[in-house]
Amino acid sequence: MNWNNTSNLTSDYNPPMWGFWAKQIGTPIITAVGLTGNTLSFLVMGCSQRLRKRSYSQFLCLLAIFDSLNLIINEIDLIDEMIIYKSGPSYGVFSDFSDGLCKFYNFIKYVLLLLSSWLIVCLSLERVIAVCFPFRKKLIRKRHNVVVLVSLMFVVLSLTQIFRVLFIENVDGVCTVGRENLTLYVYLHHYAYHLALLFGLPCVIVLTCNLGVIYQIYVIRKEAGNDRPRSLDSTRKATTMLLLIGFVFVVTMFPQFVCTSIILYYSDGDRIHVGRFILMDMKPYLEVLSVVSYSNYCINFFIYVMCGKSFRRELRRIFKRSRHGSFFGGTRTRTKEEVMRLQ
Repeated sequence: MNWNNTSNLTSDYNPPMWGFWAKQIGTPIITAVGLTGNTLSFLVMGCSQRLRKRSYSQFLCLLAIFDSLNLIINEIDLIDEMIIYKSGPSYGVFSDFSDGLCKFYNFIKYVLLLLSSWLIVCLSLERVIAVCFPFRKKLIRKRHNVVVLVSLMFVVLSLTQIFRVLFIENVDGVCTVGRENLTLYVYLHHYAYHLALLFGLPCVIVLTCNLGVIYQIYVIRKEAGNDRPRSLDSTRKATTMLLLIGFVFVVTMFPQFVCTSIILYYSDGDRIHVGRFILMDMKPYLEVLSVVSYSNYCINFFIYVMCGKSFRRELRRIFKRSRHGSFFGGTRTRTKEEVMRLQ
């Protein structure tokens, strides 16, 4: 929520600042850790000849890119908030932005956030195909198909954010919305963007796909008994990692979903006189929860390390190759057993 738009409602009330400082301290740490982890994830998934052949690796490479861009944008917004807090809006990062630059920045910002969420949806759908329809896995393994899918997704998600190009402008050095369009913008931002596109629909799809995959694995393991092939164990390990990514997405974004619902409830015309003070009291908690949601963009690397034995092996191999000046290659051959573990 843009608190600059509500300051006029509570001009005589100053909310606690502990949430602001928690955000100022926590976000740079998350950004530094996230950029490092996402870079390593991209290098492992993109440069490893074995891992990049996996049907999910291309999605994970793109997820690392978009997550990194989101972390950078979050850090820019954080710096802007600190400058405004210390010196006022006229000295902010966006104070000299034209209306066109404000529109472009906000448009790109929210499209990138949506792309990160919907890439996790793609990963969940990929696991459904890999586990439930294994003979069709080649459809999503080809780079051309992935590029087409992500390009279409970008176009569709961009169309949903056109309203930001129409309403955003530079108001007194802040990229925000004018009073005449504020009500419509708030409803489009909270209902269409936040509740539906950023969390609601992705959450429903991810949970449905994950539960379906878990059930399918249970059925396969039950039917196979003690004669399970090695490829089944390999698929299970990759699936566990990708399922965990989906569940972490839901857990980190859910608190923001709840708070947004509360904001909408108290933003109703009949409750706004009481709700404005409740909303300002909630501000520090919302700022802390925003830090929790930012962690979604930095945590995937640790999931790969924790769940992916092959990822850890390739990560060590990349560091060894970099020390020997051969980053993309190597002379060591692999046994059939090693190849099977990378499936």
